[in-house]
Amino acid sequence: MRPWDTQRGRVASIVVVGTLLCAAAGSAQSRCPVTSRRLTRTDYTLLGFSTALLATDWLSTVDAVRRGRTPETNVLIGPHPSVGRVNAYMALSAATNIAVAFISKPALRRTVWVVVSAVEARATFHNFALGYHLSLRI
Repeated sequence: MRPWDTQRGRVASIVVVGTLLCAAAGSAQSRCPVTSRRLTRTDYTLLGFSTALLATDWLSTVDAVRRGRTPETNVLIGPHPSVGRVNAYMALSAATNIAVAFISKPALRRTVWVVVSAVEARATFHNFALGYHLSLRI
């Protein structure tokens, strides 16, 4: 792996975290009329879409790890994770994604789901471009 690939992955992670923090700060400062905390059809759609993308990333990453893939670009699980570490990280990510439904501000929870979907779509397409498939053996 080239040094700038690792740096690019770290920068991408920092951008995602920064975006989430800015969205949270902006949402906390906005003066909106009181809205219902119930999830709408849009919320369920975003939740389902982001969770499905998490699952496809999970299954393709497991296939990549089993094939001895080049170093992982996710800085949170390290460059050469085991299948167990990938499973634990992705299960925690999926649970966290579902827990976002408890955020009371609709704009914030939708922003989180859109960002998760974008990040996971990028990771999934990257794995598919490298020739990895969905492995149902987790």
